[in-house]
Amino acid sequence: MDKNQIKKILILRYRFIGDTILTIPFIKNVRKNFPDAKIDILVSPNSGELLENNPDINNVIYFDNSGFHKYERRNIPWDVSAEIYNSFLDCVKSLRKQRYDLAFILKRSFSSALLASLAGIKYRIGFDTELRSFLLTHPVKYDQNIHELDNFLNCLELLDIKTKKYVPEIYPNQKEEAKANGFLIRLDRFKPKVLIHATSAHPYKMWPKRYFANLMDSLFEHFEAQFVFTGAKIDKEVYEKILNWCRNKNKFKILDLCGLTSIRECYLIYRGLDLALCVDSGNAHLAAAGGIPTYILYGPTGPERWLPAGKSVFPIRLKQLLPCQPCDVKVKCSHVSCMKLLTPELVFGKMGKLKKEILLKSFFKKN
Repeated sequence: MDKNQIKKILILRYRFIGDTILTIPFIKNVRKNFPDAKIDILVSPNSGELLENNPDINNVIYFDNSGFHKYERRNIPWDVSAEIYNSFLDCVKSLRKQRYDLAFILKRSFSSALLASLAGIKYRIGFDTELRSFLLTHPVKYDQNIHELDNFLNCLELLDIKTKKYVPEIYPNQKEEAKANGFLIRLDRFKPKVLIHATSAHPYKMWPKRYFANLMDSLFEHFEAQFVFTGAKIDKEVYEKILNWCRNKNKFKILDLCGLTSIRECYLIYRGLDLALCVDSGNAHLAAAGGIPTYILYGPTGPERWLPAGKSVFPIRLKQLLPCQPCDVKVKCSHVSCMKLLTPELVFGKMGKLKKEILLKSFFKKN
C-alpha cells in the first residue's frame, strides 16, 4: 500500500459511547499521518454526537443498526443534516458511491467487515475476529490482554506509523455551552461538586445502591459535597432509590439531570465539576475526557482493557481479585461478589489522596 495514494478513508466504529470516545485518539493519529485525506467515520446515531464538529473528521455518517443499548435512541436529539441509514444494503450502496481507498474497521463484528468489503473499499484493515479475516486485506490480531485503545492503534502501526495516545477531545457548540452553564449555576461554586454515575447497560457492573448512599453521606459529612446525577430518563428511579438510603438526603444539594441533557451537554457539565465517581460505563469515559478526577468502580470488567483515556483517572477494584475476575460479563452470575465486596469504606479509603485536593480547591475558591 502506498500511503501517498490514499485520498479517502473510512473508519467504522459504531455502537457504544465509551468505544466512540476511545476512537477519538485513533482518529487524531489518522489525521496526523494522512493530513490531506478525506476522513469519514461511520457511527451509531447516539454515540456519533460526540464526533460532531471534530476538526479531524470530514463527515460523520450514521448507521443505526441496533437498539440493544438503552442509551441508543432512534430519534436524534440534536440538529444533524446527515442521513441516518437503518438498512445494511442502503448503507453499502451509499458507501460504494464514495469510493474510499482505505477502511479501518475498528468494530470486531463479521457484519462490519462485510460492509466494508461490499462497499468496494480497496484496502481494509481490521481485527481477525469472528472468522472474518478473508474479508480483510490487512488482518490485525486482536489482543484481549491489552487496552482497547492499544488494539486500535495497532491497526495503524501495521502501516509502520508511529502513534501517540492523545487525550480525547470533544467540540461542543455555543448553544450547548449555554445550556450546560445554566445547569451549573444552580450549584454552590464554593462547595465540591461530585458526579455520581450509578447506572450501566449491564446490571453486573452496577454497585449496590446502599453503597452509593453510604459513600455520598461520607462525602457530604467530610466536605459538604453536592451531587449531580446524569443519564437517561429511565435512570431517575435508580437515583431516587439511592437517596432513600442516604442519612443526609434532606441536607443534600442535588442536581438531577436524568433525561434532560445530550451527551455533549453532559461532557460540558462534567468539566465544571470537581470529582466523578462512576461504575464502568460510557459516562465514566465522558467524565475522564472532561479532565476531572474520575474514580471508576470495576468488578466483572477490568481497567486493563477499558480504563478511560484521561489525565486523572483512578480505577478502584478489589486488591485481591476473585478467581472469576474478570468475566467481562460473559457468564451468568447469581452473586456479583466482585461488586458487593467493594465496600464504601474501601472506596472512600482509596479516595484519600483526593481529600486534600478537594479541601484545597474549596479553600482557594473562597479566598
